[in-house]
Order: sequence, then structure tokens, then C-alpha cells
Amino acid sequence: MFAKGKSVVSKGKTVKEAVAIALDLMGETMEHVDIEILETESKGILGIGSRPAVIRVTLKEMGAVSEAEDPVSMATLEKEMASIEPAEDRLLPPLSPEKRDESDLLGKVWVADGMIFCKDAEDHYPLISPGKDIKFYKNDELIEKTVVVSEQDILHVELQDDILEPQWEIVVSDDKMEAVLKVVPGARIYRRLKEKAPHSYIQLEVEEHLIPVTIETGPVMEKLRELGIVYGIDYTQIASACTSDEPGVFVIAKGNPPKPGKNGCFLSLQDMEIKNGLKERSDGTVDYREIREFPSTQPGQVLGIVQPPVPGMPGTTVTNEPVFPPEVLPLVVHEGKGIVLVGDGTKVVATEAGHPLIKEKGTTVHISVVPKLMIAKDVDLQTGNLHFVGDVEIVGSIQDAMLVEAQGNVLVHHNVNRAKIFAGSSIIIRKNIISSEINAGKNHMLIAEIHLILGDLIQQMRSMINAIHQLSTVSAFKVSSFSQAGLGPLIKILCDGKFKSFPQLTTSLIHKIQSGTGVLEESWAEFSERLYKGFMLTHSEFRSVEEMVQLMKRAEQLFTDTQENSENADCFIKAGYTLNSQLYSSGDIVIMEQGVYNSKLYAGGFIEVDGYIRGGEIYAAKGVKISEAGAKGGMSTRITVPKGETIRLNRVMEDTMIQIGTKMHKFTTQSSNVYARLDEEGQLLIK
Repeated sequence: MFAKGKSVVSKGKTVKEAVAIALDLMGETMEHVDIEILETESKGILGIGSRPAVIRVTLKEMGAVSEAEDPVSMATLEKEMASIEPAEDRLLPPLSPEKRDESDLLGKVWVADGMIFCKDAEDHYPLISPGKDIKFYKNDELIEKTVVVSEQDILHVELQDDILEPQWEIVVSDDKMEAVLKVVPGARIYRRLKEKAPHSYIQLEVEEHLIPVTIETGPVMEKLRELGIVYGIDYTQIASACTSDEPGVFVIAKGNPPKPGKNGCFLSLQDMEIKNGLKERSDGTVDYREIREFPSTQPGQVLGIVQPPVPGMPGTTVTNEPVFPPEVLPLVVHEGKGIVLVGDGTKVVATEAGHPLIKEKGTTVHISVVPKLMIAKDVDLQTGNLHFVGDVEIVGSIQDAMLVEAQGNVLVHHNVNRAKIFAGSSIIIRKNIISSEINAGKNHMLIAEIHLILGDLIQQMRSMINAIHQLSTVSAFKVSSFSQAGLGPLIKILCDGKFKSFPQLTTSLIHKIQSGTGVLEESWAEFSERLYKGFMLTHSEFRSVEEMVQLMKRAEQLFTDTQENSENADCFIKAGYTLNSQLYSSGDIVIMEQGVYNSKLYAGGFIEVDGYIRGGEIYAAKGVKISEAGAKGGMSTRITVPKGETIRLNRVMEDTMIQIGTKMHKFTTQSSNVYARLDEEGQLLIK
């Protein structure tokens, strides 16, 4: 039981229901309590916006009820309730306490909780306009333009939710070493009316809410089993792919690639490469006086060891199939002059003194010792001209009108006076070059020229063979009819027609090969002879197209060899001073001391002059660096490099011409610290 004077606050759908709940809770009747209505109920619209009734019931003090007073009955309470102004039944927008004045809503329309509401006014009608792609109904009639609405209208819109199913696929690489899961996530699209504040006119808008739809992992795992993917599966990546809310490609399985082995190789036990030998000081400058001589070997010296092949390790695909590494091959050693193989062919030993020469190609290596010719005095009329297959070292000078020709390197300790030097590799002249012709890398220059001609010849040979094959399809013409007389007449017909330049190209190549006698290998002479007998003679030795194809394949092999030889050329010319001379190098040219006077220098690499250049012409394929260029007396000096290279001149005199690509500049005044190059637009920049 409740103590006297105590009260209870109760809620109910109606005041009557709230009172009944309170009395039941207190165990009292109407005559023993006081009832205070705190808030009446509100029905709202369709149950939306309804509010419960709230009352306070207080137990009376004993004797407080007078006999003159009628006890309060439920009927009396209901009668009093009828005189109370009921709360507004229509839904009002959720307004702050200071904005709950209903007069603010008169003549306005709004959207709340996905529904449309309005409030009538005597002097103003609210207007609604359906937005794009919105089906708006007024009293079940589809509205497509702006309309007037009132409280009596039934207003609603039709909104359709959508679902985009996720897309995915598993792709296995061609080598079965990787499986990827490509995913495009799905989404559930929920649409509802956008909230609109009360206004005399509103345009309906729809807002969309997207909830990602993820991929089930079960079907993905089932697809992996179906594809036979059982090795290297990354379950973390699968989970990431299935829960991703962005399209993507995920690597979900990786195989184990095979580890390749190593073919047999030659391990050199000493330095056998010819280098330009320029030594860099600690401050970054170059010490031209510190140079390494050509490497040499002595009889009995071990040049290197033949390493056996090392097999690789097999791998595994994502489908658990073995992947075998490439086969490894042993090194095939061709014994040249001056070497012998010992220790079951595992060690290469020199039998002669000279320069070790190694040519390695694929799994084949040619090793030999090139002899070195030492001339302890000047080269003059007493010694005669020198022609040597190896290296040549001259302790003295080379005198007037003498010729030194070597397939290897040439080292001259003193001067070269009105003479000629041709070397297959590098040339070092410690002193001066006077009125002489110096050529380093003659072999490489010849090979480069042969390479260009041979490339054009192969292209025409291939076209000629294709033309003969086409002619053989003509019924009136049979290539087999030339099996006795040869293909000479047919070749002549083709050369007189579509292939008019072929004879001249063939003759040019044959002459180039003949000029390299003693420099080129014997295989070139054999190839030249077959060219001549097959294409230049009236009675060609070719009896079938297959013989032409075989010769073309041989030409392609030689073409590859000449390309490798030209790319691997490591030649240079180094001298102290040059006057009225011509220098050609397939690599670099370095003038160490005084400089260059009225000479022509051509380098397939870089030209660097530590002194001056006065007059003459200079061309360097990979750039130029000169301390001083030009002369005060106006002697013409020209320096040229190709497009993409640079010219650096510490000091340059007037009348000096520089050229980069096709862009030229002539200095009219003395300048310092010149750096010339082309910009991105191909314009000459000089700083």
C-alpha cells in the first residue's frame, strides 16, 4: 500500500487508460486520489507522430474527503476530459521548442521521415513539383508537373530499391604460376525521399543509400577446386577480395617458379680485358699519366678454370604440377694458339708468352694467346713496315713513311712522324703524332661497314626467295626445270626487274670482305665465294631454292656475329700531342698533354683534350670535352657531335664553330665555361 500523500506518474494511450494503470498500481479507487493531467494524448497520422497521455495520481489525506463532496467517478473524469482542448492530431515536423508555433506551418508543405505533409491556409496554397524520375501520386493520380496540395489529399511516391549482384572470376596465367581473382562488388540501393523543411513550394528529391554486397567465399573455394588450384593459395587475399568494396584484381594463388641453373662457364684467374686505363684521382679529375698496359701472360701460367654446369631446382604450378628449369649445358672450349687444357679439361694453361684473348659466345669459348712483337728501337727502313697478327710494342719511334699494322694493340713509347698505324684494337702513343694517320679499331670499322651492307642484302635475298616461291605456283612456270641448268637465268630476270640494286649490293659486300683479308676469319672468304658463284655468275651454282635459303641463313648468322663484334668494340687512341694528322677511333680519343693542332679527329666514342685545339675538325659520337678551342688568329676550328650529346669547352676563341645534330653556332667573341646541348624542342642551348 502507498503512504498517504504519495503520488504516481502514469502514461497511457488515453487519459482513461493512464488513470486505470495508476489506480491498479496503487490499489485505490477514484474517491481516494487526486488526478492531475500533465499531457493529453495525440493520435498523429497513421500512427506517426502520436504521443501518449501523461497524468499524476496523488493519494488523499485521511478525512480529506467531505461527505458533501461527491466522490469522483470515471464518468465524471471523462466528462471533464471532454471540456479539454484535444492536442492536434496531425503530424508536425520535429521542431525545436521555440519553433513549435503551428502558425509557422500554415500554407506550407514538407517531407519528414520519408512522408509528405502539408498545412492548409486560407490565403495560400502549398505547391509540390515532382523531381526527375520520381513517380509522385496525388489521390492515386500520377502527377508530372507542379500541383497544389491540401491536408485532405493523399500524397505518396513510388520508390524502387535495387540490388546489383557482385561479379567475380578466377583467371589462371598461361604458365599456371599465378591465379588472380577479379572482383566487382555488388550493392543494395535503398531510395527514400530527401528531407525538406516546411516551405510554400518544394521539389521532391530522392536520395540513395548504398550498402555493399560482398562475395561469398564458398563459391570461390569451390571454383578453385574445380580449376584444380591447390598449391600456394593465399586465403588472406581471398578474404580481402570477397569483402572489398572497390573493384580490383587480387593474386590468390602463386606457384613456386623453378630456379634456373647455370651453364658451364670460364672463370678467369687474371685480368684479360683491355681497358683505356684512365685512373680517377680522389678529387674526381683524371690522371692521364697513370695508365694500365695491355695484359700479358707467361708460359705455364693458368689462365682460368672451366666451371661445370650447375643444375637448377624444379618449381610447382598452382595446380601442383612440376615445372622443370631450363637444361644447363657444359662449356665447350676451343683451344687456340698458345694454350692447352689440363686436369681433365678443367684448367686452361698458357704455353706461350703474349696477350690472352678470350671470345665467349653462349656455351662456347675460344681461348688463345696472341703473341706480342717487341721492337727495341725505332721502326725505320732497317726494320721495314710491320704486319703482325698480335700486339706490337715499339720502344722507340715510328719514322717517316713507315707503316705499322697489327690485329691487336700498338704501343709506341716515343713519336710517330709522317707514318701510318692501323690497329685492330687500341693505340697508345706516349709522345707526339706529326703528320700521320692513326686508325684504332680498323677491324671494327670494317665489320661495321660489312654489317650495314649485309643487313640490306639479307632483306633483298629474303624478298627474292619469296618471289621465286610465288612464281613456282604459276602453272606455266616450274622452278624444278632449273635443276640442271641452275637458277642463274631466273636470278638474272629478277635482278633486271624488281631487284635491280641487288647485283651492286652483292659486289660491294664481296669487295669489302676481300679488303679484310688477313683481318676477317676464313669463314668470310668462303661466304664471299658462295655469294659470287650463286648470284654473280651467269651459270649459277644454285640448283634449288633450298640452296639459296641455306646461304641466307648463313648470312643471318654472320649478321648477328658482326653486330655483337661492333657493339663489343673496346678501342681507344691515347697520345700526348697531334699536329697535321688524322685520327680515327671506333672508341674514345684522349689527348693528354699539349693538345691538337690543325688535325682531324673522329671518335665513335668520346673525345677529351686536356690542352688546346687549334684549327681542324673534330667529331665525337658520344660528346666532347676540351680545355681550350680555337685560335686568336682566326684559324677555323669545327667541333661536331650528334643530336643528344653535349660539348663542354673551358675556353673558346672567336671563329670557332660548334654543331650538335643540325644546329650550329659560331662564336664571335671569346667565351668561358661553355656547355652546349639541345633542349626538348631541338633548339641549341649554350650556357
